[in-house]
Amino acid sequence: MIMYWNNPLTQLTWPATDDPFVEHNQTHCLFYNPTAGLDRIVTNQKLADLCEWAMQWLNHDGLAGFVAEPQCYYDIANLVKLNMWLHDIRRQGIVKPWLLQDLGNGTFQAGTGDSRLKCLERMPEIVTVPAFVSTRLDQAHLYTHLEPVTTFDQFARLCQAESGQQFLFRFTDAEATYGLFWYEYNSALTRAVTPGQDEAVKLFTKYMQEFPGTEITPEWFDQLVDWNRYRSSN
Repeated sequence: MIMYWNNPLTQLTWPATDDPFVEHNQTHCLFYNPTAGLDRIVTNQKLADLCEWAMQWLNHDGLAGFVAEPQCYYDIANLVKLNMWLHDIRRQGIVKPWLLQDLGNGTFQAGTGDSRLKCLERMPEIVTVPAFVSTRLDQAHLYTHLEPVTTFDQFARLCQAESGQQFLFRFTDAEATYGLFWYEYNSALTRAVTPGQDEAVKLFTKYMQEFPGTEITPEWFDQLVDWNRYRSSN
């Protein structure tokens, strides 16, 4: 799966005349499910796994050693983002539709949404999410109950895009069980809770310097940290 990160990045501003969906509709298809069930989404990392990993690093290398390792930055940043996102979802719900990829065995992986899946572990009342479902054409008969998404314009409208909004896409290849690998778009609704990776690592560092005995557990995410306090002192 990871090899698809090397595939070309397609950038579009909506509305657009170019439409990459047309080309990829030859081998794959996309559907929209406003109530995709979480019970069929598989993940390689639960929230407890992330917490255990973080505490192992902190206990063995200390904060200074932990945040000095670039290999850890993605997950360190996720500690901050998940704390933000959990409470943002409680406030305004799921803003961006997830991308679910058909694995060909009745289950799906989240091309986008895997991190938010960890947040929803703390919100068991949420059992469905809005999602795009990417699969092969020969599997389309399994999704006749869903809305087919055949154009970029339709995709953007389902994202409730505004004129001038920018979208990024990475597609797979003709042999893959799904066609869309990843997508993203800028949204004013989520901008305040999407710090860059480097900024998030700095925020986490400053927070842990103030509260050095903090245990990162799933329960820790239930209380929103006032991350703005640490932004002002960057």
